[in-house]
Amino acid sequence: MPSIVVEEIIKLQPKGLITIPKKLRQGLFEEKGLARIKKERGRLIIEPLRTLPYPVRSYTDKELRGFLKLDAKETQELKKKGSSLF
Repeated sequence: MPSIVVEEIIKLQPKGLITIPKKLRQGLFEEKGLARIKKERGRLIIEPLRTLPYPVRSYTDKELRGFLKLDAKETQELKKKGSSLF
């Protein structure tokens, strides 16, 4: 499926502000939504950023190692019991 390229010329405002034309925003960005911008190979890439409607907890590396250790232990116990999953 060929991708459709839509192109516009915009003007950089003082302090680096830009306006993304409506026809480029429609269907991609929510009004007052967030966007991620990154510089990659000499280009600026702007992507819509979706947020979750509920809080999300971040885990520390120590907690993640604990989860993996527990998972490995439970896997071994299930194998010993002859679980049909393994």
